[in-house]
Amino acid sequence: MGTFLKVCISLYLFVMHGGVHVHGSSNGAAAGVYDVTEYGASPGNEDNKDAFVAAWRAACSSAAGNATLLVPEGTFAVGAIEFSGPCKGGDAPVVLINGVLRPCTGRCHLSDDAWITFSALTDLLVTGAGTLDGQGGAQTNKPKTTTLELDGVANSTVRGLRFVDSRGFHVSFHRSTGVAAEGLRIHAPASSHNTDGIHVGFSSHVRITDSVIGTGDDCVSVGPGSSDVVVTGVVCGPGHGISVGSLGREEGEEAVRGLVIRNCTVRGTTNGLRIKTWPGSPPGLASNITFEDITMANVSNPIVIDQHYCPHDHCSDADRDRPSLVQISDVTFRRIEGTSSSKVAVQLRCSEERPCSGVRLDGINLRCGDQPCHAQFANVRGTPALDAQAPSLGAGIVPPDTVSDEASSKLF
Repeated sequence: MGTFLKVCISLYLFVMHGGVHVHGSSNGAAAGVYDVTEYGASPGNEDNKDAFVAAWRAACSSAAGNATLLVPEGTFAVGAIEFSGPCKGGDAPVVLINGVLRPCTGRCHLSDDAWITFSALTDLLVTGAGTLDGQGGAQTNKPKTTTLELDGVANSTVRGLRFVDSRGFHVSFHRSTGVAAEGLRIHAPASSHNTDGIHVGFSSHVRITDSVIGTGDDCVSVGPGSSDVVVTGVVCGPGHGISVGSLGREEGEEAVRGLVIRNCTVRGTTNGLRIKTWPGSPPGLASNITFEDITMANVSNPIVIDQHYCPHDHCSDADRDRPSLVQISDVTFRRIEGTSSSKVAVQLRCSEERPCSGVRLDGINLRCGDQPCHAQFANVRGTPALDAQAPSLGAGIVPPDTVSDEASSKLF
């Protein structure tokens, strides 16, 4: 590859590195570029996995540093693939995707796990103007395969890419720390199942910013073992909103702590801001969670805590009648405004055995067409903290006058 092209790629990467979690050794100088087409990859329907792996191994083992794995323009088929570390010198190569990636067909099959995985890496940057097309659509007979998973990575970023039609989650952060998703565009049909935009699990110090997400499931979901997660500037819809959970499905789940959802817009979703736990769950914890400065537009169920979550009747009869043992505490909904497509704008259905505590509603200004909005509270402790927020509720909205361990439905 000519020097001119290498310099152009280096300049592109220099621009893309603005912000946090950048690849540590890049400084705009000419870098070693490992183009997958030089290792045998070609556009078309044939599986390019071997060529991609060969290019990755060369880039990862480069002693020169500043390595870049390049997927140029064109549509490339590739089977399930893992780019693993550690790499020589510590830092991972930059992965620059300018083409379109699709799963291969025919005898090439994807599992229920992940299609493209990056694992055991530090200072990874996955970026470019390209698209990861999972070829899922609204079909339900394909494996629920995550499009892109970062597993066991640190100080790493996914930036600027487009994701469409995943068969499962589009992006997943798993067992990772100091990771970010920035400026992503994620789209799947509203009728697609389990197609979360970005999922976080067993990870800490996560930042999700300035992304547009519309799927058939949660735009962002935060699962067990997650801490210090900040979501800002996300436009969500269609889908199921922005969720914590589901929690409490497995024994021994780690707590969720320190979540902030801020300056986001939710449009036309079946839920807005939601915390969900399974009935009959083992003990768990979700605490120190803040939703603030959120705009809703035609959202059904804008504010939800649901500790009786049981989608598609996936609960046994015994579990359905048992309370969740996940303790939800110190949750704030602040400056939430806009329009609700349902009459019940706030639903806090907490556990009979572990009532929610420290829940605050502050500056809620939701409109339900020409009818008053309602709120439904059950098993919510901390009545003074809730009542103290009454003056900040929207004009013409009456807050519940009591909140007790018994379910109540009052004008909101």
